[in-house]
Amino acid sequence: MNNKLSNEFGVKPLTLIKKYIDKPIKVTLKNEVAYSGVMLETDNYMNLVLEKATEFYNNDRRANYPYILIRGNNIMYIQLEYSE
Repeated sequence: MNNKLSNEFGVKPLTLIKKYIDKPIKVTLKNEVAYSGVMLETDNYMNLVLEKATEFYNNDRRANYPYILIRGNNIMYIQLEYSE
C-alpha cells in the first residue's frame, strides 16, 4: 500500500519538520501573516512553538514576541532553513 502522507523523498512531513527543532524557520499563515523564529516544539497536529518570533505582514515587520504558539490548521506553508 502506498503511503500518501509521504512526499517524493519518502519522508512524512511531520518527520521532516521535527528535524528542524531548534532551527530558524518561517511560517506563513492562511491570512498571509508570517512569523519567523526558532522552532522549539511541534506536535502531531503541526502546532508549532516559536521562540524569538517576528511577525510580518506584506513583508513589513509588525511585532516581536519572545514566544508564540501557531495552530497547525492555520498554516499555509513552512519555510525550513530560513535566514533573514
